[in-house]
Amino acid sequence: MHIMHILGNFGHGGAEMGVVRIIKGFPKGDIEHSVCSIGSNVDMKKLLPKGINCYSHGIDGASYTAFMPLYRLLKKTNSDIAHVNNLAPWFDVAVASKLANCKCIETFHGVEENITTLPMPRRLLAKAASLLTASITAVAESAANLLTQLTKIKKNRVTVLPNAVDTDLFCPCPSSEIKTELRKSFNLPEKGLLMGCVAALRPVKDHQGLLKAFAKAVSDKEVMVSNSDIYLVLVGEGPLEIELKALSQALGVGRQVMFLSRRNDVNKILQALDAFVLNSKTEGMSYAILEAMAAGLPVIATDVGANSELIRHDLEGYLVPQGDTETMARYITLLINNRSRLIEMGKNARKKIIKSYSLKKMISSYKTLYEEVIGENREHQR
Repeated sequence: MHIMHILGNFGHGGAEMGVVRIIKGFPKGDIEHSVCSIGSNVDMKKLLPKGINCYSHGIDGASYTAFMPLYRLLKKTNSDIAHVNNLAPWFDVAVASKLANCKCIETFHGVEENITTLPMPRRLLAKAASLLTASITAVAESAANLLTQLTKIKKNRVTVLPNAVDTDLFCPCPSSEIKTELRKSFNLPEKGLLMGCVAALRPVKDHQGLLKAFAKAVSDKEVMVSNSDIYLVLVGEGPLEIELKALSQALGVGRQVMFLSRRNDVNKILQALDAFVLNSKTEGMSYAILEAMAAGLPVIATDVGANSELIRHDLEGYLVPQGDTETMARYITLLINNRSRLIEMGKNARKKIIKSYSLKKMISSYKTLYEEVIGENREHQR
């Protein structure tokens, strides 16, 4: 069985990382995988296991002109399934799949813009694509609801297959001694409470609001520890880095905010932290939150996207109304002041991920889906 995973562009977002996790999660030799970008030609090979072919076309993913190059690629590679991610490339992939006599699967991850409707032409194209698609999936219940709202596709056509995380790779730090050594290796303070955020430094992640909330929390008179012992670690890169560094200085917390850029050892960085915070304006099913919870960290996050599916308020962490800096600061203060509660929430977070969001469970679900879709195709060809 050959699966062609198709993206609008190669990058480091949730859809791209989802494809990487699916491919890495399947046992070698079980299924042949390839990856295609309709747009950018950025090479994903460094993120993928050896032997995975990557293709790119340099076409605008939303121009609806890519179906012929995709058709030729699907025929050339003898693909059985074209697994497309998100809305922009869906129509082209669905048409190309029909022409190439292979099955199309759509997975919807969500949108970065806070939108509630699509222009009529895009809605009609999505509806047309759905008629040529064997299976439509979404990475969370909230994503499924948004997809049906945007496209008017019936909800019963959408199957929720949640994102997942490798709970062996992302796990709690084994001991305080190892945590101290990890902090040393990352040039982080060896003592004190470290909160962290893993997210690209882009407007949608609202680091500005997070910095303001953090500054307010550490200056709160109710904080029971020295504010000089509280730190915020920001992992990620993006166009706002210079602006955010300047803001942290202006807010008086420049010494306590550390920028680590984008890293390939996030699992180890999470083990060096005490808590996790994410202040996004929108989310799908956040891999950053999944990984933090798997690492046994309590999470403070905005109540957007699927965050409320992952975090039960006051059990695995706290949910904050989007844009509410005051409430974000208050919950940061709560965690700072109650170390035993912080530890308890972290344990709850780890338990929830193991129960419902393990990588093994996700791979099993996709394997079943692929086999069912291929089975339908073979029945049709008889």
